[in-house]
Amino acid sequence: MRSVIRPVRVLRIAARTLSRPTAPYREGAVIAWVREWAAAAPHLALRADADGNLELRRCRVRPSRTPLVLAAHMDHPGFRAQRSRRTRSGVDVEALFLGGVRPEYFPGARARFFQKDGREIPARVVSVRPARGELRARLRAADAVPAGAFGMWDLPAFRRARRDPDLLQTRAADDLAGVAAVLALLEVVDAIDPARAVDVRGLFTRAEEVGFVGAIAVARARRLPRGARIVAIEASKALPHAPQGAGPIVRVGDRTSVFDDALTRWITRVAADLESASAPGGFRWQRRLMDGGTCESTAYQLYGHRCAGLCLPLGNYHNMSDRGTRRIEAESIRLADLVGLVRLFEGMVRRDGDCPRPGAPDPLRLRLERRFRAAARGLRRDPFS
Repeated sequence: MRSVIRPVRVLRIAARTLSRPTAPYREGAVIAWVREWAAAAPHLALRADADGNLELRRCRVRPSRTPLVLAAHMDHPGFRAQRSRRTRSGVDVEALFLGGVRPEYFPGARARFFQKDGREIPARVVSVRPARGELRARLRAADAVPAGAFGMWDLPAFRRARRDPDLLQTRAADDLAGVAAVLALLEVVDAIDPARAVDVRGLFTRAEEVGFVGAIAVARARRLPRGARIVAIEASKALPHAPQGAGPIVRVGDRTSVFDDALTRWITRVAADLESASAPGGFRWQRRLMDGGTCESTAYQLYGHRCAGLCLPLGNYHNMSDRGTRRIEAESIRLADLVGLVRLFEGMVRRDGDCPRPGAPDPLRLRLERRFRAAARGLRRDPFS
């Protein structure tokens, strides 16, 4: 069946999403963008929970006990200003850094603080030190930074590489690329499933970078049905065996855990069938253990949910240069990988009825049983030695 996913539209949504500034507990610009986008999508309903996480659900679709939940987080590592003081040489800013970036990347790196009135204040890191499990940074800024203001590395918000337009460079692909991919799917979900038979949802969480805070809030409050099939969407550090440009990745696990076997095998079958039905090179995908970090699926399944994972291979993970230098650089993803991820979502929606539900016969076991019955006679016919 012909795909309804249009790369130009995926790119447009990505550009609007990835350009939003964000940090743990400071996801307001992303939330505002998702609200704006949802307001123009009458086939969807947006709900915010008590902790600020967002859920997008289809209108006029019967809620399922086993909805397909595509989950991505809205934050990225960043600064939180604590205090400023003027000195002879400028303004010194003391800030916490929330998220995983190694200390050796900080000295001399440029940052930018965002204020509620829209002003942005440039700064440069003077020093950084660990303190009680956190990083405390001292920066020199152009102006006073109000306590509580958040900052990001001073990098391009979003651009296509001049010499390689398939390469998308941004200060925060992790995980705004996941948010963009889910929005791109939900924009056209009624064209994929005009009968409105599939309860597929988008879930956007807060403060993932500091311990899956939003995801755990969702799980603890039981805001999703117990039987929900949660697929965490990430931009995960590209690895030698999981390179950029080779397609989206069916993530069998992360650094901490492995994910639901039956759910992962279903997604794998969908990906393999998309590949076989496409022209050579038309759909590429990978199946890998991505142990460069831990994702929200680990958290959700600790609270009893069935989980799988999908991710995009990410360059310059958490803005730490891949080039062997201790420099802060823009993260990167491949547009082809991003479009492939949305196409995989599309295939999952079309094949939702094939996904094994709890208690239902497992298709792999049924195939093995058929093969066993055909071959088991030989166990008795041929004597063993």
